Amino acid sequence: MTPRGAGPRWALLLLLVLGAARTAAAGEPQLWFLNSLAKPAPVQPSAALLAQFETSPVLHAAWGESEALQLLVLAPPEGLNKLRASCGEFTHPSGDVWAPGTVRCDFVGYVTTQAPYYGTTRVGEWPDPLLPDHAIHVAGGRAQPIWIEVKVPLDAEAGRYEGAITLSADGWTATLPLAVEVWGFDLPKSPTLASSFLLRVRYIYEQHHVERASPAAEALILQYHEAMLDHRIMPTHVATDEIRTRPELSITDDGRLRHADFGAYDAKIRWAMERGQTTFGLEGPRRLNAYSEAYYRAIADHLRERGWLDRFYTYLVDESYDAVAEITGMVRRAAPDLKNLITMPPNSAYPDVDWWCPRLGDAELNKKSICREYKETGRDLGDLWVYTAGNAGSDVPALHLDVDGIEARVTPMAVWKEGYGGLLYWCVNYWTVDPWKDPMGYPRQNGNGSLFYPGPDGPLPSIRLKMLRDGFDDVDYAALLVAQDDPLSKRILAAMPLRSALDWDRDPAALMAWRLAAGYALAGDPTLATSYVDKLASLGEEQLGGERAVTDLGDPGSGWHGGKDGHTFRDREDPAYAFTLDADKSKLWRIASPSDLSPYRELRLRVKLVEGDPTVLNVKLGSGIIRRKTWTYEVHCPPDVWRDVRIPLPEGPVDIGSIKELALFVWEPESAHRFELRGIWVR
Repeated sequence: MTPRGAGPRWALLLLLVLGAARTAAAGEPQLWFLNSLAKPAPVQPSAALLAQFETSPVLHAAWGESEALQLLVLAPPEGLNKLRASCGEFTHPSGDVWAPGTVRCDFVGYVTTQAPYYGTTRVGEWPDPLLPDHAIHVAGGRAQPIWIEVKVPLDAEAGRYEGAITLSADGWTATLPLAVEVWGFDLPKSPTLASSFLLRVRYIYEQHHVERASPAAEALILQYHEAMLDHRIMPTHVATDEIRTRPELSITDDGRLRHADFGAYDAKIRWAMERGQTTFGLEGPRRLNAYSEAYYRAIADHLRERGWLDRFYTYLVDESYDAVAEITGMVRRAAPDLKNLITMPPNSAYPDVDWWCPRLGDAELNKKSICREYKETGRDLGDLWVYTAGNAGSDVPALHLDVDGIEARVTPMAVWKEGYGGLLYWCVNYWTVDPWKDPMGYPRQNGNGSLFYPGPDGPLPSIRLKMLRDGFDDVDYAALLVAQDDPLSKRILAAMPLRSALDWDRDPAALMAWRLAAGYALAGDPTLATSYVDKLASLGEEQLGGERAVTDLGDPGSGWHGGKDGHTFRDREDPAYAFTLDADKSKLWRIASPSDLSPYRELRLRVKLVEGDPTVLNVKLGSGIIRRKTWTYEVHCPPDVWRDVRIPLPEGPVDIGSIKELALFVWEPESAHRFELRGIWVR
């Protein structure tokens, strides 16, 4: 679609730019604009990648919002020396002018991953850090992404700003048109979805080589907090990560408060609130004694006096019930109105826990029972937070380095859509090793717990953090549509390509179309908003039309083998194939599949757990003998819910050109699990 307000001149320039990659003269780079969700390998892009991610050189954003796209540069055989990228002035028809630098360009660096325990689409070089370099060398035949981002000034005129990107290297230069469409509305200063993202200061000391409590260390920690809030995520311990901002308390062993100074602490809390932070974690002693009780009493009394207490929570025990009753009971005695958060599934045996915070996948598996318990105890689902960690290679969106960009983007919306109170992430800088050289700071997982890189002058964000920020903005868009409460807004919300935390489209085109529909509706342009809702519907029809069935469910003899117990095919209007995975019998069902899956991008599975406890069903790819450590994808199966799962097919870890079988099984089941399957397709 030609951008609104674009005349023949703009249309001609757009055609010239998008055709540049196909008409570049010999010895010149090839260029493609890609949307912000692309994670291209450093090679010539495939037709499939361009079909998914190629986009027009137009950014759309509200006042104060940051938005990005990418420019992919493929170097000619002789390479590009001293490649530079910059944006100049951007002008509005009213005469308003943005200074150079309002739209900025950053080179995206590559990190080499190692083979993880989960199913990833490839092992090797993945784009992730934004580099501090202003000029780089690109080897011949290598592709280099450039991250192009605008933060729209709050006083910008609504409408279109036009400018250009200038690329240059030794012996070559190019100027490409770029536009920014400013939507005339604001996003809320504070994100709609609350969050808690932990910063581990010890790794700042180690990787930046600064001394603990030194002015340089304190300044760096402040930079990380500012970068986190600028990307719409809330530092868990924003007031106590820096030593100089911690409350000064003098407490005797028998629990008497002798002196308290909250000056620096209060100043840091106000600083964070001005930048949108709404919820704050509390650190403190875990010993069960009079000193600890006095500590929490003093903190709570001060926060209550300031009117801030409802924003604070303790986070004192992680992923365990050990000592939870004693520690939360101690906090409750000291400060009855101070909330306690524990990263475990809800358990009625611990009445002093206010906010339970299980893994997102576990919450989804057990949501029916959780909702029932919360209703009986008078709680709201908003009191349940969730966290994401270690869930790559599954239908729960992950923040790992080696998963598709769509996963980071949909994570906040998945939490908000389910009605949970907030999103917790365990670490943004888990640098047990140098993240530039080894992304497995956490064993057998690439990028888990690391959203920043230590730069020469401070934090360098990953493109995953940028995608996550845009996901928090998606939630704000959805919340504004809910508040608008008109037929068009309701239609756009109903068309959201995320039905639940376990049911979301992997196709980035669907999410991009949804965001444009939402933006134009909020900007007061119902015609364009409606056109993008219509596009969403057509995208769904195209996907279904391009699928191929993997196996014939109506003929079990030709498709299934390896099972020892009974299985049935029910011939009905909507047929389903029923089978059992049992601890005492066969745990594995093998399915004959096409001998060559290489033309296909994803596999779709429609399955339901009809009997047994909520469980995770594993999909594996193999070539005759399927071993436990081969490529695996996890599917969460709550009871009596049809799961329509889209699984990305790997490019490198498994030779999909020689796949002979798929397999379905449950890890070490304790009891029988009865499933129904309606189909397996590839697309």
